[in-house]
Amino acid sequence: MKRKRKLTQIQLREERAGYAFLLPSLIGTTIFIIIPIVMSLLLGFTEWNPMKGLAGLEFVGMENFKNIVDDERVVSALRNNLIYSFSYVPLTISIALVLATFLNKYVFFKIPIRMMTFMPYISSLVSVATVWMVLLYPESGPVNSILTNVFHVADPPKWFVSSQWALIGIIMMSVWHDVGYYCIILLANMQGLPQEVYESAAVDGASPIQTFFRITIPMMSSSLFFCITLATINSFKIFDQVNIITEGGPGFSTTVLVQAIYYYAFKEYKIGYAAAVAIVLFLVIFVFSTILQKAEEKLTY
Repeated sequence: MKRKRKLTQIQLREERAGYAFLLPSLIGTTIFIIIPIVMSLLLGFTEWNPMKGLAGLEFVGMENFKNIVDDERVVSALRNNLIYSFSYVPLTISIALVLATFLNKYVFFKIPIRMMTFMPYISSLVSVATVWMVLLYPESGPVNSILTNVFHVADPPKWFVSSQWALIGIIMMSVWHDVGYYCIILLANMQGLPQEVYESAAVDGASPIQTFFRITIPMMSSSLFFCITLATINSFKIFDQVNIITEGGPGFSTTVLVQAIYYYAFKEYKIGYAAAVAIVLFLVIFVFSTILQKAEEKLTY
């Protein structure tokens, strides 16, 4: 009995020590994450202009969410976000997978090339956006100059000043910026795959393409779903490049949900309405994440 009591006391001390180590993290998470999330959720059902202080706080129920349906800015932002996501995610993951395959098997000077591939991701988005604005400058940018003088395109795209091409330019820049990050993740997983399976496939006469689609991709399914989920979440959080390059224009052609939240919160000072749009963004991300999780469970188990 004494020994059991002694063990229990030791276990209690260990548990207390563990909770003591976790306490600072729990406090920080509560103050900076949980409380703001709860406050944002509550603010979505209110109308509040912060310039009037707490006296301007008024409960309006579902009014903000009803107004979202008729708000051209938010509806356009949701449409643009969906177009951006369904373009950005497949392009980025596909290019990253191809790059990872070549870096794993066929490319010399792998370390310098890996660094070059990853460099855009760690570069400041402000500087990257500025460079792309120069590259895609409609009148005298290098890209349009090549299209005009080399490929003899009579009317090259106007890119960021055209409502037809602005979102395409944003997608191109985002894919270039992020592809190296997902390439490194996929490459790390690819290098850990068992080589015996590839040797058996080679003995059986499988071609490189058959090996890639029937062995490599199935064995990398968990990493691929992780990258797809992460890229999908990040695609709905896009803000920096849009705000720097187009500010949501021309018109609403590049307005996205985070940019709409920023506009209503910090330009119109409609904090309650901005919080309601943020709740919509959360629900959209939650739905897509759940769908991807269910798809992964069906395909991998």
